[in-house]
This record gives sequence, C-alpha cells and structure tokens, in this order.
Amino acid sequence: MSNQEIVFDDGVFVFETVMRVRNTEIDVGQYMTIEAMTSIISEVRARFFYSKGIKEINADYQGLIVDDLRLNMLSRVRAREELLFEVGVSEMSDQDGIIAVKATRMFDGSMVAKATMHFVNYDYRLNKVIALHPSSKQALDQTPFEL
Repeated sequence: MSNQEIVFDDGVFVFETVMRVRNTEIDVGQYMTIEAMTSIISEVRARFFYSKGIKEINADYQGLIVDDLRLNMLSRVRAREELLFEVGVSEMSDQDGIIAVKATRMFDGSMVAKATMHFVNYDYRLNKVIALHPSSKQALDQTPFEL
C-alpha cells in the first residue's frame, strides 16, 4: 500500500480541543495504537459537530456519517501526553464534505498525526445517502464574511 501524505491548508481549522492519552490506549511498547488514535479522532469529530450544533441524528432521522478515513501517524505518542486537535472542513459540496484533523503535542507543538474524514448525510428511514441538510451545510460552511 502506498504511503500518501495528507496535505491541507492550515487556514481550514476553526475548532480546537485537547485530549490526554490514557493508559488503555497504549500498546505493550508504551506507545499509542493506531486503533486508539482512530477512536480519539472519532471523538474529536463528535465534539466538532456538537460545537456546530449538529446532532448525531436529527428529528428527520438523518445524520452525518463518515464513510472514509485517512490517517497518517507521523510520531509516536506515549501515555499521559496531551494532544491538541485542530479541526475544520477542507472541502464541501451539496452532497458531501471532508473534515481535516491535525494533532500536535501540547508541550512542544510537534506534529503527531493528520487525518481526513469524508462524510455524507445518511437517512436512516430510507437507508440511503442523501444531500446534506441545509442546516448542517450552513453550520459547516466556512466562507469568511466580508465587511
């Protein structure tokens, strides 16, 4: 499998959260596992959506789901290290979008991981992908306002 680097502009990040690596997220070598990083990134995504007022499932039984995840682990992480996660939407259309996530160490700012998550709007009643709900699209829209 090829090692494709994830590249995104630092201007897309509009949300930050800090998480500490727990002992249960490390392997026998005392480093964070890729499964644990994937789990933390899912938590970061949920916090980002919550901050934007987006519910997991709305009253119409629709919700944003991730259907593709790309993760590059750039540095090893030990238990009890605090990581700063920066999140933003790098691309968005009427049908889908891509969330960009960057993880750095709090104490020195060194890069730990980069991830992208492709998301779509899923209708649980119809059991299919549909266009993004206007309220979700508006909440995630990052077009800067002009004076």
